[in-house]
Amino acid sequence: MAIALAPALILLACVFAYPVFDTVRLSLATWRGAGPVEWVGLANFGDVLSRPDFYRSVRTTFVFAVLVTVGTTGLALVLAAIASSATSRNSFYKFVWFLPAIAPPAALAVFWALSVQPGTGIVNVLIESFGGSASTAWLADPESALYVIVVVNVWIESAFAFLLILGAMEQVPVSLYEAGRLDGTSAAQRFWFITLPSIQPVLTIVVMLQFIWSFNGFTVVWAMTRGGPGDATQTLPVLLYREAFFFSNYGSAAAIGVLGSIVLIGVGIVAIRLSRSRAES
Repeated sequence: MAIALAPALILLACVFAYPVFDTVRLSLATWRGAGPVEWVGLANFGDVLSRPDFYRSVRTTFVFAVLVTVGTTGLALVLAAIASSATSRNSFYKFVWFLPAIAPPAALAVFWALSVQPGTGIVNVLIESFGGSASTAWLADPESALYVIVVVNVWIESAFAFLLILGAMEQVPVSLYEAGRLDGTSAAQRFWFITLPSIQPVLTIVVMLQFIWSFNGFTVVWAMTRGGPGDATQTLPVLLYREAFFFSNYGSAAAIGVLGSIVLIGVGIVAIRLSRSRAES
């Protein structure tokens, strides 16, 4: 058995264990991208934890991840409920709603960044046609930039969540819905008391995965605002990228990555315990 598992274990060590070990090792040193590595112990962590921009990035990351997770899961639930209903069971709708997942996220981010430009962006043009102002610089305003990126991420990432939730919904026995109809329940009651409890395990996985992906999200944020204006949209991945590739502080960047991983592990443990206690109750 051990010999049969050896190739898989070696591959797992190469693609997962070694990068994790090397990141932790680098977080205990200073390195400018070339030359010798100088060990500094926990100094990088002390430096990062004393920086106000780190805590602002943590707050921004949590707000971003929570909003994207709630928005993505909610939109995917609605789309899956529509697609799985008897009146709209059509593969065309499933294909259309999955389209955002096919295009590269960076290309979609650039498209939406151009779409919200003041004066010329299609979004502002549509707003102006309804009596609003076309001169709003959504991505240049610290109050609105993050929420624009959240909406774009929800639009992009709901496609995969939609497929998972739709697959779970289509596995719910039809007999449960028939029994509900015989009891005189409405469509909303059947969705709330039959569909949601039946897909709860898949829904929990979707929420957890979506939070992790959003917490580590980089491509859309960087392509649309590069963390600006100021640091209004600077999430932890953006802060880490800047620290490493703008300032060549690879040790501090690794420390930021380790701290972010610790936060995610903590959130994952809490989520798993809550889901287990809910399933047992």
